[in-house]
Amino acid sequence: MGQLRKDILRRHSLAAAGVLLFSILYYVGFGIEYGASPNAWFGAMVSLYLVVHGITVWYIYSGRAMETSDPSMTMPVMALVILYMSGLMVLAPELRGIMILGYLNIMPFGVFRLSGRGFVGISLFTVVCYSLVIFSTHYSASELLVPEFEVVIGVALMTSLLVYAFIGREFFILRKAYGEKNSELRRALARIEELAVTDELTGLNNRRYLLKTLEKQRALSIRQEIPFVVAFIDIDYFKRVNDEYGHRIGDQVLAELAHLLRVSVREIDLAARYGGEEFVLLLSGLNLEAASGVLERIRVSVENHRFSEVDLEQRVSIGGAEYHPDEASEDVLNRADRMLYEAKRLGRNQVYLEGAQQLSLH
Repeated sequence: MGQLRKDILRRHSLAAAGVLLFSILYYVGFGIEYGASPNAWFGAMVSLYLVVHGITVWYIYSGRAMETSDPSMTMPVMALVILYMSGLMVLAPELRGIMILGYLNIMPFGVFRLSGRGFVGISLFTVVCYSLVIFSTHYSASELLVPEFEVVIGVALMTSLLVYAFIGREFFILRKAYGEKNSELRRALARIEELAVTDELTGLNNRRYLLKTLEKQRALSIRQEIPFVVAFIDIDYFKRVNDEYGHRIGDQVLAELAHLLRVSVREIDLAARYGGEEFVLLLSGLNLEAASGVLERIRVSVENHRFSEVDLEQRVSIGGAEYHPDEASEDVLNRADRMLYEAKRLGRNQVYLEGAQQLSLH
């Protein structure tokens, strides 16, 4: 069970405890006033309240309430208690002085959930219920009504409800402000996490994210026997670009190559900047034979592309290796790096795969 549901159920338990306390006070007060126990109507009302409250608790416990706009079901619960207290006052008008406090006892339940408008609504509902109690008392025990005294009680009740409405509105404003700040904080944290795993220049994931994803891919491969290929890509003679055109043009070349890699692989694959002019591809679900076609298309697309504002021609060397069952992530990376070295040693601008598979000799 989630912490939110636990908190909600705890608040409902406190509300039920308050209702139980007032029910006990009613029972004791009834005995003092009438010298007898309450009649069957009292038992029926208590039973009905417990049944409805139990259904509410079950609805929350089951998780269904979590899908609603108010998982606490604040308004229905408050309305139920107000109706219950009003019913007790109708059964024993002499005990109104005690039971009317039950109205105020339930109001704090809404402080942390109701909006200012919601508090006004529940306050008006309370006033209507109490008016019906007075109307019922007028016909059943009119001698208990003292107009001047009832006016004082009514004003006191309305004043108390207005105070709670004001407090509820202030809490609603604070909750809203807190919620907005919390949302801003979550967005900021998400942005920080994104920056922590993203290369600022190219927008690709960085080495840190690559190693983390490689571990996940390795676990998936061990569990489900899904192959994958790791490929190193290095820009041939990239130092010349920086030396002849400056780092600004060099950065443009890196960013454009990153874009080519991003659009050349599937969503389930990963393209990452490993460092400097080196990039790494993680091709999921492919063996070396299938990956060779992807890597060759990338090599050709780079060869045909004109980079940066000065229309530079660039070439890349690519080395690839397929993951071997149960080996460490570093091992497949190291083997792919050695294949890249072989591609450079044999003349660059080519794809060299493990097992002496050499493509695109130039």
